[in-house]
Amino acid sequence: MKNLILYLTIFLSIQVQAQFINFCVNFEDPEYIDAVTIDTVTYPENLWQIGHPQKPGFGNAHSLPNVIVTDTIGNYPITNISAFTIMNEVNWGMYYDLVILEGHYFVQSDTLNDFGTIEFSPDNGSTWIDLLSDTLYPANFQWYVKPVLTGNSNEWKYFEMFLADIGSIFPLQIGDTVLYRFIFTSDGNPENLGGLMFDDICFYEFIEGISETRFRPVRTSIHPNPSKDFFTIDFENPRSDFFELAVYDEKSQRVITKENVTGNSFFLDAASLKPGIYFYKLTNNNLKERGWGKIVVE
Repeated sequence: MKNLILYLTIFLSIQVQAQFINFCVNFEDPEYIDAVTIDTVTYPENLWQIGHPQKPGFGNAHSLPNVIVTDTIGNYPITNISAFTIMNEVNWGMYYDLVILEGHYFVQSDTLNDFGTIEFSPDNGSTWIDLLSDTLYPANFQWYVKPVLTGNSNEWKYFEMFLADIGSIFPLQIGDTVLYRFIFTSDGNPENLGGLMFDDICFYEFIEGISETRFRPVRTSIHPNPSKDFFTIDFENPRSDFFELAVYDEKSQRVITKENVTGNSFFLDAASLKPGIYFYKLTNNNLKERGWGKIVVE
């Protein structure tokens, strides 16, 4: 799956420097395809296949030539549940920080009755959390672009979410396995439609060396977003404690630091930043509280 040498090199050379490490499953690279499991034991009529899609109106990959799709040639049948999983390992404490999950999907189904779901398991499949409908961890699982895995998208669509401080709410240890499960479910009505396909599923993992500190998640929001220069960050802070704000660019370089941020709203002047995508982190080390968010500078 992942190249352990890459992690060793990064860890030894930048032990405490923030880094984004990523791997993408594009369904062409065999190294990362090894992380994908199509479960035909639990789902004996599993439709998921890796290959070139060849169905009317449903025949192009997002990145050529392959996708993972509910059958490369045939339409999906009635009363079917199909699933595939992507495996990831906890390495060097990365899950005490941030994971960004993104990808592309194309759906061609009967609206609402036939649908897809995305689930997360922190314990190698013993427990599953529906990321599309979760209400238990709103500060940890934040959708920035939420997929609509039903109906007809008519084209490839993008999705993106943050999984923040997962190690603070689940007892993850280095070497543990977490899973992401992608499911398609059909009802009892024949539809003669293509189903669902995914491509270029990527995981961007923000790490800051080894840390055993566990943080209570803090909900944050930002507006307007995108903006050319000024943003307001709202965050949970009922005791008016002091937080530190750090803003990172896509190369994980810290570009803004603000100490002693208090209240529950902060005005951020980002006029000095070039257009692009940035990530912010609000941290209270005394109370072990932390929140994350995304900034888009136009």
